[in-house]
Amino acid sequence: MNKNTPLISIIVAIYNVDKFITKCIKSVCSQTYQNLEIILVDDCSTDNSGKICDEFALIDKRIRVFHHTTNRRLSAVRNTGLDNANGEYIVFVDGDDWLADDCVEYFLKLITKYSADLAISYNNFTSRDFKQISEEYTEIWNNETATANFLYSRISIGVWNKIYKREFIEKNRLRFKPLFTAEGFRFLSDCSQRTEKIAVGRRKVYYYRLNNENSATTLPDIRQGLNSLKALNGIEHDLIIKTPLVLASIRHHRWINHFYTLMIIIETKSIEDYLSIYKNCISYIRHHGLRVAIESNNISYGLRIILKTIFPVWVAKIAIKRKQLRLRMDKTD
Repeated sequence: MNKNTPLISIIVAIYNVDKFITKCIKSVCSQTYQNLEIILVDDCSTDNSGKICDEFALIDKRIRVFHHTTNRRLSAVRNTGLDNANGEYIVFVDGDDWLADDCVEYFLKLITKYSADLAISYNNFTSRDFKQISEEYTEIWNNETATANFLYSRISIGVWNKIYKREFIEKNRLRFKPLFTAEGFRFLSDCSQRTEKIAVGRRKVYYYRLNNENSATTLPDIRQGLNSLKALNGIEHDLIIKTPLVLASIRHHRWINHFYTLMIIIETKSIEDYLSIYKNCISYIRHHGLRVAIESNNISYGLRIILKTIFPVWVAKIAIKRKQLRLRMDKTD
């Protein structure tokens, strides 16, 4: 394989995104870096997503389409992609998102220049923010720093907006765990704890869609909160790096997860259905908030945590209203 133009596998996860998938695939096909293997995995869509994928495969020989016969969710979709990838590097894309023209080129330069196992960008575009950053620079994170930053959610915990060395993934036998949600969060934690080096740039090259009404991040579902906690329990159980920084970041993420679950219960008006979980979330938030605030080592952020600790329900309701307002604004764009 030519070291200057290695094959890169782009794995696109697809489920009922026929409104968005054409834009996504076109953005992948039109990359400035062209030596690509484009793997489209349709998770038994009930709309025209699968048909659109097949049509693109007829006009671009770099595209391979895999159709699941039953809906198996994101973990299985991405594992199908990994199992069939031939590239030296892996890039994950969600079917409702899209890429800047130089996305792959940018990530390839980062990961090769610094001989890293992963390369990521600290920033990304969203469907309501198209402004590029003013200054580009690169940091190198070790496994402790990377793991803590993911657990603190200081950077996106999705597997998109990143590039991975496939040799690193296969050497460590990494695959996505069968989780309802937070499968990417678990995968990233498994990666970050085993890596020697992650290159972190700042340039925005990935467009993350916020206004997909059917997205798991848009539709509130109590299972999201409960399964995120399940993912965190798995991370803590299998923890390799047990430094004070990483342990503090786990406590922070667990606290945030309880607040997130509380928000979902309130937003879905299901307090009576999940009364014990609702009470447990409030109790956990109040009992652990002060420690989490102190360990954050950030006065402004710590004060916000304390406010949530004292008034968890009130702050959750305000956060829900803000979220709903932003979504309504997105729909009009």
